[in-house]
Amino acid sequence: MSQISIYIVEDELLISASLKSQLQQFGYEIYGSSIRGETCLEDIAELSRQGREPEIVLMDIHLRGEMDGIETAKLIIDKFNCAIIFLTGQSSKEIYERSFKIKPFGYLLKPIDMEQTKMTIEIASYQRNLEIENTLYQKDLEALLEKRSQENRELMAMYQTIVDNSLMGLTIMQNEKFVFANNRTAEIFGYSLEEFLLFSLRDIIGLLHPEDQELVIAHSQTRQGGGEFPQNKRIRIFTRDKQLKYLETHVKDVQFKGKPALHQTFLDITDFYNAI
Repeated sequence: MSQISIYIVEDELLISASLKSQLQQFGYEIYGSSIRGETCLEDIAELSRQGREPEIVLMDIHLRGEMDGIETAKLIIDKFNCAIIFLTGQSSKEIYERSFKIKPFGYLLKPIDMEQTKMTIEIASYQRNLEIENTLYQKDLEALLEKRSQENRELMAMYQTIVDNSLMGLTIMQNEKFVFANNRTAEIFGYSLEEFLLFSLRDIIGLLHPEDQELVIAHSQTRQGGGEFPQNKRIRIFTRDKQLKYLETHVKDVQFKGKPALHQTFLDITDFYNAI
């Protein structure tokens, strides 16, 4: 297991030196120390450029200079991936309320207890590594979802191309209303797609040749009664401009959005009949 790397920000030089010595005895690697927030930010930025960003920053709340430890810690969290552990000789409500917003990984009260310090550092390092792993996992998951979404979009685009360019009319009817129809269906019947989707079963029956209407009505009643009915049949229709067309149609029971529906196809075979 690699050594835990630490950067110390403490304005009391004796405390900083003592911390450094004892932490090194515990086997931790000290990347540096400073007494000011401004210097700390410069040092960590340089360490980060070198690929040596410290895991833990021990941050004294009261520092020399324009920034205190809480302001410095906020900038560190915004720019780097370090776990902050605050060092403080006070336990005032104001300090805790300000520092809580930064979500530090721990607090150490002065005078420093080294056993407690070791335990706090170990826990902070574990939590930090866990957060990094979770972040990487989330990014991998997002990338995988984006890849799957792209694949789905490509499949849907291919499906839409096939449906839109099919020589066969494709429809889904539910509760005697069309809930889907492709462009070819509308072309066969001589209507716009928007107009065709407003048709009911009764409207479609009205377009049939009179000799075919009774047969289709009988088949519809048989299906509604749960009886067997032919799935394939040939019908004649009159288009919007009164042109007679011969169609071969296929009907099949399906589920659409969790409810029973009918999937019906229409194939225009008029040219075949006219050629006979």
